[in-house]
Amino acid sequence: MRRMLTLADREEISRGLAESLEYKEIAVLIGRDPSIVSREVARHGGRRGYRAVVAERVAAAARSRPRVMAVDRSPGLRSLVLGLLRLG
Repeated sequence: MRRMLTLADREEISRGLAESLEYKEIAVLIGRDPSIVSREVARHGGRRGYRAVVAERVAAAARSRPRVMAVDRSPGLRSLVLGLLRLG
């Protein structure tokens, strides 16, 4: 199961970046895959602009936004899915 990055994880990423550690080294420190660290940093300002508190705030806002399912956005898709479900 995927677990979200915590503020503590993000602070460790920020410290690692300040110490010029590689993503692999930071990943070991927080027990995550290097790609998680890479995506997190890229998503929130890059190596120079990354700030843990700002990244946490942005991530929390994204989590709180309601997500509209594709079948609710597209009546045609909804009809297709319902029809296929009826067929079994």
